[in-house]
Order: sequence, then C-alpha cells, then structure tokens
Amino acid sequence: MKYLIIFIFLVLSDQALACRCAFSTPSDRFLSADFVGRIKIVKVYPNEADNKPYKADVEIIEHFKGDKIKSIYIAGRSDGSLGSSCDVFYPEGSDLLVFARNDSGGRVSFGMCSFPIDFKNNRDKDQRDLESIRVLSKYDSTLTATYEPIISSSFSEFLESKKGIELKEQYALFEVILNDQVCPSEINLIKGFEAEIDSEIIDELFKSTWEIRFHRKEDSVEGALKVIVPVYFYLPERGEKSFLSTNGN
Repeated sequence: MKYLIIFIFLVLSDQALACRCAFSTPSDRFLSADFVGRIKIVKVYPNEADNKPYKADVEIIEHFKGDKIKSIYIAGRSDGSLGSSCDVFYPEGSDLLVFARNDSGGRVSFGMCSFPIDFKNNRDKDQRDLESIRVLSKYDSTLTATYEPIISSSFSEFLESKKGIELKEQYALFEVILNDQVCPSEINLIKGFEAEIDSEIIDELFKSTWEIRFHRKEDSVEGALKVIVPVYFYLPERGEKSFLSTNGN
C-alpha cells in the first residue's frame, strides 16, 4: 500500500509539472501572432535571470507576418537545462517556423505553447503546415484575431460523413466572414481540394453557427469578424479509411 501511494504521488506530480498548452492549428497561430517567419538561430545569449527568456539573434529565411526582426526571445534556458516543463531550447543553427508575440516589454518572443516547428524533425506534416502558412501570408499577411471561434458540431458531422474520400491535396483553407459573429455572410476559398468537395464544404459552412470567445474582455468588438477554417485530408492508414478533419495534428 505504501508503494502504491508513492507511485500515485509521483504520477500526479508528473502530471502537475507537465506543460499544458491549448491546441491550435497553424492558421490559428498565424492569426494570433504578431510575427510569423521561418528563422535560423545564429547566436544564443545567456539568460539574464532565472525567470527570464533568453535572447537569440536570427536570420530570416522566410518572412510571413509582422515587422522583420534581427533577434527574438525564447521562453526557456539558454544552457539547455530544464527550468520548467514549458521551457524550450534551440541551439545555434536551428531552423524553425515561429509564431511569436510582442510581450509586455515590447520584445518579440515565443515559447512551447506557440507550437514552433523545428525542421530538424523532418516530418511530412511540418512541410504541409509551412506551405499553408505561405498560402495564408500571400492571401493576407495582416490577418489577426484576438478571439477563439467555435463552430457548431454539424460541420464536424459533415466531415465525418466523408470517410473514404479520395483527394490529391493535403488541405484546404476557407475564410468565413461572420457579420453578426454567429452566422456566415460570406465565404472565400483561399485554397481548395477540388471543385465538387470545395462546393460541399462551402455549403456546409454557410449552414454553420458560431460562438466567439474573446481572449480578454478588452478585446471584445462588435461587427463582422473573420475566421480561417482549415480542412485537412488524411490518407487511409492501418485499416482506417481516409477522412477529413479540422484538426491538423
């Protein structure tokens, strides 16, 4: 019994220490960020204090949103040690896609919960997400949102009905204009799959209803809002049929 209690304590402690980040798609991160770019870390500076982010000089490989930068601040330890479960460390030479925000001190910074993409991992989905950011930036590099849009479950049910679909493209992007912040008044195709399924998705989006949750009370606004809806295509795998989803993981 004693060892069982110790084991449970360790498990709970580990869970308490784990870094918890709210899931977001690349398009969500693009809209909420002040700076988006593919960067290379060229120099890392020591932390100025234990609870401060460390500074890194960067080279911009591709610039997607915001003012261009020469340095950035990273939430973590510059020596690579673990100060907290949310700390991240990227050594010199790291090739990253970052979604950064201006902190209270006016510095451009990012951390684990902005879900930076480290290209050393060489994952197929990272190339897909990079391409989607290129497309969004080319469409409108000023897109910004200070709210979380939540779509009605009917849209997920529609996507669920498309199991087994055959498509060539990995993803599609749609811009939804909510004039009353509840129902779509306009939908623009940013990047599609193919005409037939794109038309079905647009029809279903027009039927959808939305709930808007502002990040802060002071962010609340009236009038029309823009929402970017990504739809991802997943190939059949391990006996499962192909499917569509708004989840980009």
